[in-house]
Amino acid sequence: MKTTLLSTVIAVALATAAAPVMAQAEVPLPLSGAAYRIAEQAFAAYERGDYPTAYRQSSEAIRLRPDVVRLRLLQIYALQKLGRGAEAQQQARRALDAGMKDPALPALAAAPRTTTGAARSTAVPRAPATVADRNNRQAYMLATEAYAAYDAGQMGVAASKAEQAFRQQPEQGAWALLWVAALEAQQQPEQADAAIGTALQLGAPNVEALRARRVTLGRQRALLQAQQAYQLLSAGEDAAAIEQAHAAVELAPDVASYRLLLITAQLQGDQLADAEHSADQALQVDANDLNARVMRGYLRQRQGSTLRANEDFDAALATPGSTAQQRNVRLLAVDAALAAGDRVRAAALLAPLQAALPAVEGDARTRQLLQQGIEQRSRATRASREPPRISAEAYPPPVQHCPSGDSGNVCELVPADLQGDGGAAQRAYAAYARQDYADAIGEARQAVQLAPDDANLQRLLTTTLAAGNRAQQDEARQRLDTALAQRPDDAGALMQRGYLNQKAHEPARALADFRAAEATGKAPKSVVLDQAYASAAIGDHPQAVMLLRSAIDRADAGELPLDAHQRYNVRNAIANYSREWGVIASAGFRGARQAATNVGGAAISTPGDSVFSTLEAFWRPPAFNDQHGTLELYARLLNTLYDEGGTYESIRAVDPCTGESTPDARARAERLSHSRSTTGWPSTIASFGMRYAFGQSGLSAGIERRQFLGSATRQGEVYPESAAVQCRLQLALNRPLEASTLARYRLASGSGGWMSYLTYGYYHGTDLRTDVNQWWMVSGYAQGGYTWDDNGATFTLDALDANGTPVRRLGEANRRLHREQWFAAGELRAGRSFRFGAGQTHWVVTPYVVVGADWLDQRSRVRDIRYPPFPAQSFALNDTQRSWSLGAGPGVGVRYGFREDHYNTPRSYLDLTVQYRFAIGGGDTQRAKGLFATAILYY
Repeated sequence: MKTTLLSTVIAVALATAAAPVMAQAEVPLPLSGAAYRIAEQAFAAYERGDYPTAYRQSSEAIRLRPDVVRLRLLQIYALQKLGRGAEAQQQARRALDAGMKDPALPALAAAPRTTTGAARSTAVPRAPATVADRNNRQAYMLATEAYAAYDAGQMGVAASKAEQAFRQQPEQGAWALLWVAALEAQQQPEQADAAIGTALQLGAPNVEALRARRVTLGRQRALLQAQQAYQLLSAGEDAAAIEQAHAAVELAPDVASYRLLLITAQLQGDQLADAEHSADQALQVDANDLNARVMRGYLRQRQGSTLRANEDFDAALATPGSTAQQRNVRLLAVDAALAAGDRVRAAALLAPLQAALPAVEGDARTRQLLQQGIEQRSRATRASREPPRISAEAYPPPVQHCPSGDSGNVCELVPADLQGDGGAAQRAYAAYARQDYADAIGEARQAVQLAPDDANLQRLLTTTLAAGNRAQQDEARQRLDTALAQRPDDAGALMQRGYLNQKAHEPARALADFRAAEATGKAPKSVVLDQAYASAAIGDHPQAVMLLRSAIDRADAGELPLDAHQRYNVRNAIANYSREWGVIASAGFRGARQAATNVGGAAISTPGDSVFSTLEAFWRPPAFNDQHGTLELYARLLNTLYDEGGTYESIRAVDPCTGESTPDARARAERLSHSRSTTGWPSTIASFGMRYAFGQSGLSAGIERRQFLGSATRQGEVYPESAAVQCRLQLALNRPLEASTLARYRLASGSGGWMSYLTYGYYHGTDLRTDVNQWWMVSGYAQGGYTWDDNGATFTLDALDANGTPVRRLGEANRRLHREQWFAAGELRAGRSFRFGAGQTHWVVTPYVVVGADWLDQRSRVRDIRYPPFPAQSFALNDTQRSWSLGAGPGVGVRYGFREDHYNTPRSYLDLTVQYRFAIGGGDTQRAKGLFATAILYY
């Protein structure tokens, strides 16, 4: 693909640039026939000193071809050699009157007359010639000989004698032009330019003519440099081509095609930052240079500067232009958005072209290519797979189309896949760009079969194979191994193999390749970032942080181009890789709910407000933190900070033996009871555990030991679930159990349990973005787990008085309490995040809608409990249940980040969320509805 842009651009551009240069010299028709033979005889006679024959033959040749100025000059020089100066001057004047144009004619027409020998014998004696007169005659003689040598094709002699003549007579500007022309004819543009400078310094009178000649000479030199640059690019000698293109731009800075040539050469040489700088300079010369602006947008996107690339493409779309130009710029902007992974922007840019296929000038093939291009881009905006790493293959540069028109060649940039059928190679590039890798591989194989010695096509095949399946990636690796065995210092191949090793989850090999590429001195400057990420993948986070910090330093020094978004991503990686420990403190508020009737209508409960807290500290052992995943060891405390309590109203009394219920006849004040959960330290449970996140899969697993620290977590009531058990206990006591006795348990101080869990999380748009001020956010998680504890317990049975106060211990037993719970919970949020302020990276507000669900299967059981006078009992408790809930509602979140510095993005944040859910399903709607609020401090 290296010469795709060149082949369609530069040949036409150079021809266009050359046109005004070539037009400046009107070349007469060549001599032929008798005129040619006689002229050859005349020049030969002059060369051997036979001036009479030279005069005679030149006069005959002029009769046949009076339009040839060099024949006129030969005739004049022959007359001067014969001492017939007056006739020579007369012939020069006739030539001027005939419209002849030559720098020598004006001087020859004004030349002093030379007298013959006869004339001298009869002339009046004159005073002896002065030194000045002798110098003048010598200067004119040198000039005459210079003109003769020039017409004879002896340019070296002509340049030497013209220089000598002019230095003696600087007021003869025509001789300076002759000196310059002779040097130009020898293809010595630098010496010719120096001669013009000398002539101006010596005071030549024809200043404007010399300056115009310098401009023309500069354009000629620039054209020569540009032609050499194109030849070097075609030969793959990028460095030399860039040097020649630079020279062309310096000589003709106003020629846009030379600037585009320089941009192209730098792009082909992988000097993207330099190419962008050249585009900057082109736009400084001409702010309306559409091609330079589009190329700068492409170059910025190639370097990952999406924001600045979008600015260029938006500005290009706002620039007036033809329908075809605007269509092509829009498609190129779509390609840039797809390369950046911004499918929303790509779809928005493509929409005007999808609404109605634009009218296209050209043949049916052109219209078909455009329609296919729009359809392929439309499919790409709906694709779910991640775009490939930005490269010339995945994101090919635009090509120039230069159709001939009434005003000459007008060049436009078009997407690579719309330039027509360029063969298998072009089809491979187009397929690769639209992520159709199977088609790209097939076309690349065909291209290599047609030109097996083409190194560019071999690289194309390797690149397409690297994007294929596992077997094709292995083939790509083998090809790279073979290529590097022949050229171990090929930085491009080393980088490509490094990326392939990264994709194969072999970061150690990738790191070795990136280091080898850097050692060649030809790797892109961004290789330091690749080394950093490879180091992190093998678990060497300190090395990764050091490399990333050096990247920031290089960017500060202007050595590594990083835009604001790229710099933020690097700083964010530093913050993540440098973290080994952290603290998370959270508080959750659960709002009061309306009254609800329990099963059977025996009672009405009304929960109040409550606040729960969690405090966790975690540590990430460096040895277990690599590409495969992250291990965290943590300790957690959770308890109830506040509980408003709830009211319980007894409505009916149920006989467990008969199942009959009777209204509770007591006064309402007696039927109401108010209870509050224990808060503070007595409600505290400690957890010590480990969790492991599996790479980038979103899946994690954990297990923890739970310790019941607070006294309230180790005690509770014992109430059988089974009515039969309740009946047996009631009959044994011969009075209602729930009204006269209280059964409780108390665990030992070292009691605890276990919890294991599996979690899947999906988070899109939850991180801070600096490239846009607002973006979509979707996040969710699903968790399932199992908790269990089996502890020795002391069970007591106490008699109660009428007020429910224990008055007498009926029995006490030491047995075991077994509890277990299966649980599942999930939540999905979707909303829009807003970052207020162009440069601030601290405040983000996210309104959203939320759907939450949970499921519980809880079982509690006592074993072999024995109270006198009861026999041994084993029974399930009344908190054994299975239920689920489903709720949805609106919410809003506010996040404030802090602890930011030059190298790190905010490493801590405070997160506040408030949501109100409505119950939409489940057997226990109390859990699903109401006000929920959470505050999280992550440090």
